[in-house]
Amino acid sequence: MLVLALILLVVTFILLGIGLYRGSSRYAVEQRLEKIREVDEQTTEEELSKPFFQRIALPIGESVAGMFRKYTPAEIADRTHKRLVMAGLYPRVTAAHLLGLCWLSAAGCFLLIVFLLISMGGKGGTIQTNDPLNLLYLILAPVAGYIIPQFFLGKRVQERQEAILLSLPYAIDILSISVEAGMGFDAGVGYTMKKIKGPLAEEFSKTLNEIRLGKPRLEALEDLGNRTGVDELKVFITAVVHASRLGGSITNTLRIQADSMRVRRRQRAQEKAMKAPVKMVFPLVLFIFPALFVVILGPAGLAIYQQLMQ
Repeated sequence: MLVLALILLVVTFILLGIGLYRGSSRYAVEQRLEKIREVDEQTTEEELSKPFFQRIALPIGESVAGMFRKYTPAEIADRTHKRLVMAGLYPRVTAAHLLGLCWLSAAGCFLLIVFLLISMGGKGGTIQTNDPLNLLYLILAPVAGYIIPQFFLGKRVQERQEAILLSLPYAIDILSISVEAGMGFDAGVGYTMKKIKGPLAEEFSKTLNEIRLGKPRLEALEDLGNRTGVDELKVFITAVVHASRLGGSITNTLRIQADSMRVRRRQRAQEKAMKAPVKMVFPLVLFIFPALFVVILGPAGLAIYQQLMQ
């Protein structure tokens, strides 16, 4: 019993010491510092998990854009911002990032053309400024370098708009059927978002989030059309907005828009089919016809040559 009492006494003193330590301010400070270290470690891991372009290239581009911010018109920055929104890159890539990359690309192309001209200049290792072609290369190189990032951005915008245009008729059909079945417009948009994939589903998700955060539905829909830049989607949104403001039937509006969207899709397919023969002329003339001439007229030309040489 004496041994058991001593053990209980020791355990009691240990638990009391642990309790006093955990209740002290020192323990609270240590726990707070430990949480900060964990957050810093997670932030570092998240930062390192990002791609190289987002970790290195974009911050460098933003710093370079800050140097030329005074010399960059505000219209160019606004236009670049709108194109980034259409491409779905904002806010990961801002206008300052892209403009900085444009300046870096221009400087890189200029240095590259200077290096090439020096390497082709001969033993002296200098650029022949008397040659007008060299001066033309030096002028066009930075211009081309500045345009390259804008070109890739334009391709990204075009691909995204084509993806939205391709999935738009199917999405409007689902939305029309959902509303006719008794769903509300917002619920129908959410159901349509789950049934489709791609950029249009992302834009529907952004619109629903804006509505849930308190933005008026009509303004959120108008912003949807402005973000994408797709004319067919703008027409559809304009019809829905007018029907809502004038008190018309959303169901009839969606049904009419779905029918007209299918007609437009059929017309686009017919247009592409009519353009196909014209586009096939150039490959035929440049690549296929010469090969056919060689195969057909080659033996006849050899026979004529042999008859003339006899």
